[in-house]
Amino acid sequence: MKYRVTDYGVKANCDALQTKAFQEVFDLCKEQGGTVVVPKGKYRVAALRMWSNTTLYLESGAEIYGSDNCEDYEVFPIPEGVEMRSDMEVISQYYGTPWENYRRAMITAYGEKNLSIIGEPNSVFDGQNCYDPNGEEGYRGPHIIFLSCCENVLFEGYTARFAGNFLHEANNCRNMTMRRVTFLGGSDGIHLHYCDDTLIDGCVFHTGDDCIAGINIRDLTVKSC
Repeated sequence: MKYRVTDYGVKANCDALQTKAFQEVFDLCKEQGGTVVVPKGKYRVAALRMWSNTTLYLESGAEIYGSDNCEDYEVFPIPEGVEMRSDMEVISQYYGTPWENYRRAMITAYGEKNLSIIGEPNSVFDGQNCYDPNGEEGYRGPHIIFLSCCENVLFEGYTARFAGNFLHEANNCRNMTMRRVTFLGGSDGIHLHYCDDTLIDGCVFHTGDDCIAGINIRDLTVKSC
């Protein structure tokens, strides 16, 4: 089933945040999966949560902008049975930043399977450099994409730019593929923790910090980047 967001109350080219309307479309996919289609236009959101068997598909010219206010980003509760295996749990011990705040992101998924985020040419996620003066190192705010304990993940075709933290973070994930994604600004392009079987192919990295980083990574292949 395909769900075109503008058919379900999401407004393009509107100054108001569209988080609630976007989330309602994602929730239509919660039980049986589906494809969330974003047509050309500019959309403003804060924290969105994806579910299993869901594809987020950005048509050419679709641009999703994160809020520039850290307080707009909900920190989703960690579901029972999801094991957070990331070095960021100890952030509070050496920077004084609450770990919960470090999970803020434009798009989040915990313990989900069969996720795809696909963009046609000229599709964009833009974090608007949403910095947090109380964050790690005095600036780290929301990520663009934050995944934990997910399996069978595809990232393809879009540009991710100007996050206040990592453009992508994945921890304890399995079988991820990233193809033809462009990374601009932000901190790390993709930060991996305890991830197995990851392919990064044909991507472009012009990041503010590391292109690819992380700890305890197994079976990582990077080529043609």
